[in-house]
Amino acid sequence: MIISVNKKDIEVDDNITIESMLFFLEIKTEFIAVEVNSTIIPKSEFAIHILSENDKITIINAVGGG
Repeated sequence: MIISVNKKDIEVDDNITIESMLFFLEIKTEFIAVEVNSTIIPKSEFAIHILSENDKITIINAVGGG
C-alpha cells in the first residue's frame, strides 16, 4: 500500500504499524513525534497503531536548546 511520509509517497506492507514503518525507514523513536492524518499518536501506541492506505504521516524531530 502507499502512504505519505513527510510529503513523500512510499510503499509499505499492508497492516503495517507505526513502529514497523519507523524500523523500515531506519528512524529511531527516541526524539520524535508522529502525526497520522493530523493527529499526534502517543509513543505508547506506535506498536499497535495500524496504518491505512493513503495515510498522511508527519515525523517531527525534537530539537533541544537553551
